[in-house]
Amino acid sequence: MKALTFELHLLEPLLVARLGGGDPNSVIGFEFIPGSTIRGMVIALYAKLNTPNASNSTFRRLFLDGSVRFLNAYPKIQSKRALPTPLSWRLEKDKDEPILDFAVETVKRDVQWQKVKQPFCNTWISDDDGCKAQLCSPHHQIDIHTARENRQRTTKDESTVFRYEAIAPAQTFSGVILAEQEEDLQILKQWLPAGGVVCLGGSRLAGYGKTRLDQVKIQDEWQEYTPVGDEAECIIVTLLSDALIRDPQTGANVVTLEPLLGQAHKEAFIETRIVSGFNRKWNLPLPQTQAIRAGSVFVYLRQPEMLARLQDLMNAGIGERRAEGFGRIAINWHTVAEITPVKGTRVASPLPFTLEDETIKSLARQMVDRMIREQLDQELISVVNRFRITHPPKNAQLSRIRIVARQALSHNDPTIIIKHLEGMKKTAKDQLQSARIGNESLYGWLRTRAGNVSGIWQLIKVDQKPEVGGIKAELTDALALEYTVLLIERVLRKAQKEALQ
Repeated sequence: MKALTFELHLLEPLLVARLGGGDPNSVIGFEFIPGSTIRGMVIALYAKLNTPNASNSTFRRLFLDGSVRFLNAYPKIQSKRALPTPLSWRLEKDKDEPILDFAVETVKRDVQWQKVKQPFCNTWISDDDGCKAQLCSPHHQIDIHTARENRQRTTKDESTVFRYEAIAPAQTFSGVILAEQEEDLQILKQWLPAGGVVCLGGSRLAGYGKTRLDQVKIQDEWQEYTPVGDEAECIIVTLLSDALIRDPQTGANVVTLEPLLGQAHKEAFIETRIVSGFNRKWNLPLPQTQAIRAGSVFVYLRQPEMLARLQDLMNAGIGERRAEGFGRIAINWHTVAEITPVKGTRVASPLPFTLEDETIKSLARQMVDRMIREQLDQELISVVNRFRITHPPKNAQLSRIRIVARQALSHNDPTIIIKHLEGMKKTAKDQLQSARIGNESLYGWLRTRAGNVSGIWQLIKVDQKPEVGGIKAELTDALALEYTVLLIERVLRKAQKEALQ
């Protein structure tokens, strides 16, 4: 399949609003760049040299009739375009691995399962013939803005505070444009100059949307996905983008592929969302429509004619608004029952420059410090969930240790915790010796943590340290002490709450 591929490096936060934010004073953006936004960007570049005209046959072929399909731009992982995580993937509760694919493996009813939280993945077969998946979540940032009628005067009744949750800058997304004719890709390529800066999304005058194009090229043998696993007994269809399927009998949007395939699915793992859009020409929103969410999985009985039908649909897409990237599907992409996850917390792309000014360097250090703390905070939550104290001591004693841990942090001296443990009365010390956390006593666990604060990095791991302008985040001794204290404090607090239930 011929495709025009390119990279989008976010120089500013990107805000493409999605429905369902809840609070009317909040705008929450997508975790990817929709194909409709990509198409709007290309039309804007086209309009600099030509007058858009819907009656023009070339314009209609390039942008309107579906001959050219602008796919969603997804995060780039390991030099590849990531794909939505299948909704059939499950993890055992409070465990990080392995992932079981319920579309392949029979559900174990006696185990509590949870969905994989990261929205994107990249799959491959490792050297030991096992299936691995790199998981990632694009990083978001929250900004608070104030709107008032008179910008020169601040009054209580005339001001409104609202919040934007946008995709953070310094991240890379991989975009794809498909066309039935290679000449169309050549035409589009000339409007996408490598190194050029374009604007995407909304609130552009408020410092959002500036993006750099890079790696613009036409690929002759482009593949949207690479199958992992052996030939499946069933047919597994996975949505690689949201799909709009309409029932021809009622005209209503449905959450099944039966109107297209003429056969009901045997099993399905489905989520939906309301999609809309915005027409800048009319300055009006588009109608709201129910869509089957990307990552939804449908399982069908294996039939040769069904497989042939799906192969045709895979190239063209299914449903409505295919020119905007809707309706992309994969057939038997994942047929492995067990997957080993390799978790990623964000999609980073260090900005290609170095900083010289000391003031700017100081700001960059603050930025990377905040970035790495966000990663550590997320990891800390999963680590705390893995620990459980059995036969805990009284809550009053746990509260006292929590206070001592905070004192150790404020004085930058972890030996304060050790001195407290050694100075405890025999009754209190015996309670800590009796309490168990994993395979060791709570007393020994606390001493180990306080005696070797750098050991926290064996529990809380960072896959990729953030970097901005040559300034890279560091895991310092002070940070190790801080997160050691946080781990102790939260594990003990968790035990106190469980004792009250």
